[in-house]
Amino acid sequence: MGLLILVMGLSVHSGPLLSGQLPIFSNENKIDAPLYEQLSEGSDHIPFIVIFASSRTPDDEMLSDALFDDVRRYDLIHGAAAVGSGQAIRSLARQEWVDGIYLDGSVHVSGPVRSDDDFAGESPAKMVNASYLWSQGINGTGVTVAILDSGIDQNHPDLIGKVVGEVNFVKSEETTNDLLGHGTMVAGIIAGSGEASGGRYMGIAPGARLLNVRVIDSDGDGQDSDIIAGIEWALNNGADIISMSLGGLDLGQTDLPVTTAADNAMDAGAIVCVAAGSSG
Repeated sequence: MGLLILVMGLSVHSGPLLSGQLPIFSNENKIDAPLYEQLSEGSDHIPFIVIFASSRTPDDEMLSDALFDDVRRYDLIHGAAAVGSGQAIRSLARQEWVDGIYLDGSVHVSGPVRSDDDFAGESPAKMVNASYLWSQGINGTGVTVAILDSGIDQNHPDLIGKVVGEVNFVKSEETTNDLLGHGTMVAGIIAGSGEASGGRYMGIAPGARLLNVRVIDSDGDGQDSDIIAGIEWALNNGADIISMSLGGLDLGQTDLPVTTAADNAMDAGAIVCVAAGSSG
């Protein structure tokens, strides 16, 4: 529908340990390398995501018996997020119903650069020649875009009436409002009305509806587990497109939980736009 594909940065970390790298238990090849590094530090509160074996699904009692905190089960992926000690995670790796265990990684975005001077940059809509699509009657009408970001300021003149649903997954901040500015900026690029600039900075798809899925806190930080929950919520609430303008996402084999969630969302019919080139 003429919507832009957002760009954002990727950082690369190493993937799961190979069988030749196993230092203690034969089943520790189920633990990915970044998580294994955390185990050696002896912390009792390590956030992780476990992927269940396709043939087995543990019940809640099995997870609670493992002494984990903040357990969150997912429907979109065959797994769960939790917090536990290194010893508990090692024990989890021995379970036949566990396919892999991954560090609950972090992502980061930066707030928009602010200036006292009037912004005079080129409109993103002009950069992609969106006006041609508008002339064909294609402006995003009928499309719902979920923005997984730092929230949306619904009082911004360009965004009034655009948000049709919202949710907050940031546990430390009980608000769906944007305390950073990044999510509001992304929302404006996608579907802003251009009201504040007299139409000069109208969004690429000004007819689109928005879902405000807050997964980034006021410092610009977020976690993989919240992103997966956000993708799942967006899909369940009618998102046609899911935007993740998030720096630090490692999609591919190195970040299997988020990759699986994004792949499953696409298999369900959503278009997922993911980071591909800046720091977020």
